[in-house]
Amino acid sequence: MELTRRNFLKGALAGGAMAGASAALASCAPQGSGEVASDSAASAMTAESYADTKWSFEIAPDPVSEDEIAETITRDIVIVGAGMAGLCTACAAAEKGADVIVFSASSKPISRGGSNHAVGSKYQKEKGIDYTPEAARKIVKAEQTAGTYFMDKKKWERWINNSAESIDWTIDLMEAKGLKTSLEPGFPDPDGVIEIPPASHNFFNDEQPFGALYGAPLQAQAYADTFTDDFGGTIDYNVVAKYLIREDDNKGRVSAVVAQREDGSYVKYVANKAVVLATGDFSKNPDMMAKYCPFAWEHFKDTLSTGEVDYDAELVYSGLMPGDGQKMGLWVGAAWQKCQPNPPMINGGAAGPSHGVISNFWGINMDIHGERYMNEVTNFAYGAMAVLQLPQKTAYSVWDKAYAYTEEQWEPFGTCIDLVNGIVPATPEEEIASWDKNVDDPSSGIGTGAAYYRADTIEELLAQMEGIDVEAAKATIERYNKYAEQGLDEEFHVNPECLHPISTPPFYGAKITGATFLTVCGGLRTDEHMRVCDADDNPIEGLYNTGIMTGDFYANSYNFVMPGQNLGAVCGTLSYLLGRDLAEL
Repeated sequence: MELTRRNFLKGALAGGAMAGASAALASCAPQGSGEVASDSAASAMTAESYADTKWSFEIAPDPVSEDEIAETITRDIVIVGAGMAGLCTACAAAEKGADVIVFSASSKPISRGGSNHAVGSKYQKEKGIDYTPEAARKIVKAEQTAGTYFMDKKKWERWINNSAESIDWTIDLMEAKGLKTSLEPGFPDPDGVIEIPPASHNFFNDEQPFGALYGAPLQAQAYADTFTDDFGGTIDYNVVAKYLIREDDNKGRVSAVVAQREDGSYVKYVANKAVVLATGDFSKNPDMMAKYCPFAWEHFKDTLSTGEVDYDAELVYSGLMPGDGQKMGLWVGAAWQKCQPNPPMINGGAAGPSHGVISNFWGINMDIHGERYMNEVTNFAYGAMAVLQLPQKTAYSVWDKAYAYTEEQWEPFGTCIDLVNGIVPATPEEEIASWDKNVDDPSSGIGTGAAYYRADTIEELLAQMEGIDVEAAKATIERYNKYAEQGLDEEFHVNPECLHPISTPPFYGAKITGATFLTVCGGLRTDEHMRVCDADDNPIEGLYNTGIMTGDFYANSYNFVMPGQNLGAVCGTLSYLLGRDLAEL
């Protein structure tokens, strides 16, 4: 089966239910200070008592004694985490002469995916792509509107206005380490609402040409090599941060981090100027998910593994990190971000041929009742949100052979506008062959989360699609065909150029249940200079954070309207600027 962006990013919800689910759910209960009977009215949380109720992750551990600390290491800047954000920050600071050390719970540089969104890079200019901050104004407004303006617009301003400088710097570093640059196609929206030009940069080499899929680990390794080999920096791996030290009885400057090595010994990293937290998300922590991201927790708790943490996790859909940095910040008085609940990164949508590599299937989408449920012409993140609201979280899609000819070429995942990595679009005939392979060889579809069908008549096709109301679906398709013929969708008002009759056999269909959850965004309250703040928005001296744990950069959901925004913005530009700022302290 061809590796498509849909097949990768949709992922599979398949996987064993987490062991001890009932125990895990019980662990989500807040820990109150009073001892009351479970059936007593006094045990009910109220508006007056909820703020005083402590969750497990809000309770700080007891500090280790000084004689248990085997070594103390002092640097001007201590960065916790060797992911994309931490390593980018380290390189930017060390390049300017700063005294920096990085330590990480992982055993190697870690990142996942590979798309880096940037505005106005030299690479875009070379390809004739006009994507300046002014040209980006419309899509930025669409994105901020989608987030109901809850996000911190100051951080967005810093990202957009410094994006070109940051990505150009990154391109130079990557190419110096033997990586090549490419641009992924943009997203076409016939209505022009969420259309985006090619803006996602990825990095690849001859051994690993799929930059959009596996480029991030290559990029993180290149940052690490640059930091250690070119700038003389040190990275301590397999060291887990345990807690921060804040002076003056948790009211003064954050001056150190206590961590534990693989052999069990403790080490104190003293920071003369700054501690930077770049420890990733909190999707591996059920209590934090239940409190800060209840929507995603309710939908995905049976597929999130909350047991032992793999700090080397890359592209997994069962939870990533346990919120180490977020917890440590809370223990020293940091506030949580203002926008709640925290936005999850969810994608999927109805399955079927994709117009644009991150699109929902633009043909007919139906629920178990055989009814359409939305304007289908959107991307796969918004499509996934819609699927999660359906009965049984199940969506069906139907199309015909002629649908292959609605595109002159079909872009597989990894396609770039200059084809420098050798991945070429498929012809309509090759696209049909891929549909047939999905049907004839179900194992080829593993990872998509979808079941595929084919038949010579609509009736035969629907009869194969388990769970759908066949008669209702047949009537829905007949109405859809009428809309396509007249060029007017009387139900959901899909753009007429996207309406295509389902009339040419063979007919194809797909069924998908649920969506894919990769990570959860945000955490500690963070100002535009990446300083961690308290409940009064006052920066906590000496404490910074960056990467996906940056508070209030996203709101509602991570929706892929600006694909590659996470790596490009909080892990890229804002981390780059943070490193430069820290070097000048």
